[in-house]
Amino acid sequence: MDFIDLSHQDLTQAELSNLDLSHTNLANSNLYRAGLFKSNLYAANLQKANLSHSYAIGLNLCDAKLNNAEVSYANLYQANLIGADLRGANLHGANLRGVDFGDMDVAFLSGANFQDVLYDLETNFPNGFDISQFDAHFIGKNSNLQSANLHSAYLRNADLRHANLVHADLRNCSLQHADLRYANLNNANFDSFVDFSNADLRHCDFSNTDLSQVLMDNTNFDESTKFPTDYIQP
Repeated sequence: MDFIDLSHQDLTQAELSNLDLSHTNLANSNLYRAGLFKSNLYAANLQKANLSHSYAIGLNLCDAKLNNAEVSYANLYQANLIGADLRGANLHGANLRGVDFGDMDVAFLSGANFQDVLYDLETNFPNGFDISQFDAHFIGKNSNLQSANLHSAYLRNADLRHANLVHADLRNCSLQHADLRYANLNNANFDSFVDFSNADLRHCDFSNTDLSQVLMDNTNFDESTKFPTDYIQP
């Protein structure tokens, strides 16, 4: 599928997962909420494209052109961004956990917005790039995520041991298989569906939270888990 021209196309919510779209021209196209799971966009032209809220886990964007692209809140978990040109791109709130930027020239990140992105110990930022210049959210052991906006965040397999999630917005959050031992979720916002399936909740504090919208299939908890007094344990 090399060298296909899909520029200026409306591909809103299009299902493009597991496709070879290397070298494809997608400049100025709308890929809002598109499915791009494990697709190959090697050396693709995505200049000024809209990838916001796209489901792009494992996406290969190696050497892709993303100049001035809209990538806000995209789920780029474990994506390959080695050599990608992100100058002027907006990655506000994007999930960059496990993303590999390789040893690219930091000039390729000039003018890019990394505000509120999610990253972890597996995120490989290029040498010379300092994520602390942005108000980004580290997802990992001892994270301070108090009052953080994690609405619809993909936190599957996340290590959140001893994390401070007091008053955090976790609506529509995916926390399957997450390790939340000793995490404090006191007064966290679970007003919309939250999936804790197979998560480790031992020593976790859910005091003063509404768990009516929470799925807890096969969770690991015991007497050390602090549930709200009116909550019927699964």
